[in-house]
Amino acid sequence: MKWILFTGTWKLTNDEVEQDVRKAAHEVIARGDGVLTGGATGVDYFAMDEVLKHNPTASHLRVIIPARLESYIEDYFTNWCHEPITQKDIDNLATILKHIKKINPASLLEMPYEKITQDHYNLRHDQEVMYSDEVHAFQVNESAGTQDTIDKSAKAGLPTTHHKKYRI
Repeated sequence: MKWILFTGTWKLTNDEVEQDVRKAAHEVIARGDGVLTGGATGVDYFAMDEVLKHNPTASHLRVIIPARLESYIEDYFTNWCHEPITQKDIDNLATILKHIKKINPASLLEMPYEKITQDHYNLRHDQEVMYSDEVHAFQVNESAGTQDTIDKSAKAGLPTTHHKKYRI
C-alpha cells in the first residue's frame, strides 16, 4: 500500500476544492492505497471525512498533527478561530480527530508538544513528506504552507499531482 499525502489550504476553500479533494481521496482508497494528512481544517478535513466514509476503521488513514490532540485543538480555538475559519469548522475538526483517535489510535500521530509554534507546523510538513510515497496538492491562492510541503516533496523526489491552482 502506498501512502498519498493530501496537502492544501486549511483556511480558504470552496465547493470546487472540496469536490476535487473528495474525488481524489475516494480514488486513492478505491485502489487500495492510504491517505495521509496534516489534520487541519479545509483540504485535510475533506480528505479525512471522505476516507472515513469508505474506510470506517481508518486503516487507510494517517493523520499527523504538530502537538498532542488537546493542545492542537486548543491552538485552533485560540489562534485560528477567525474569518474564514468558524467555530463550527473547528468543532467539526475536533470531532473527526477524536473519532479517528478512538477508532484507530495508530492512525493519529501526535507530536509531543504542548505549546505550538510555526516551527512545529513546519516540522509536521517534514513528517508528512517522510511518511508519504506520493503527493496530491490542492493549492489555493498560492498558499505558503502548501508550497512548503510541495517544495519539500520535490526535494525528496516524491511524485506530485498538482490539482488546479485555485483562486478564491
